[in-house]
Amino acid sequence: MDDCSLLTPRQLAAETGWPEKRIRKLISTRSIRFLKNGANFLLPHNAIQEYIARNMVEPSQGNETGDE
Repeated sequence: MDDCSLLTPRQLAAETGWPEKRIRKLISTRSIRFLKNGANFLLPHNAIQEYIARNMVEPSQGNETGDE
């Protein structure tokens, strides 16, 4: 990771426009990268972009159902 800046869930929410509650849910389900420092959670600046890239569903290239 080139950029070592870490953000709190509130800071990441403000920066990305995602609700803080959703970011905290992703932390609780371990769906997003984070660092736990005592009672604090810190996330890399690009955590949301990584999450989106990992979970993006690509469209199928053909008709897989065989209807046509």
